[in-house]
Amino acid sequence: GHTDRFAAASANCPVTNWLSFVGTTDGASWYRNFENYPWDDPSEHLRRSPLMYVGNVKTPTMLMTGEGDLRTPMPQTEEYYQALRVLKVPTAMVRFKNEWHGTSSTPSNFLRTQIYLREWFEKHRGGGSVTQ
Repeated sequence: GHTDRFAAASANCPVTNWLSFVGTTDGASWYRNFENYPWDDPSEHLRRSPLMYVGNVKTPTMLMTGEGDLRTPMPQTEEYYQALRVLKVPTAMVRFKNEWHGTSSTPSNFLRTQIYLREWFEKHRGGGSVTQ
């Protein structure tokens, strides 16, 4: 949400809300990245959270996450996706079944990831879908 120089953006397994992330990720070590625990002082967690700046986003944004991701759980993607939709920013959310942290654990999902990325960026530079 800081620039308009890009025609499109994509995030794979994003952390979008540090406040909810530190309590839902599979690793408690994330707490060490902050000066305070979120229940003592949530301000740093909120200040670092992309969700708090989503109102500045105008760039079409695609989000891709594995449904079984325990590192950056699916709700991180869903929160940001819903915010973009409310703001009417062009967006897409791609949920990968049978994937964990990442979207390329199998050759077919690796290929799907590349196709989705290419289609997204081609579409938003004015080139249309590459699979049509």
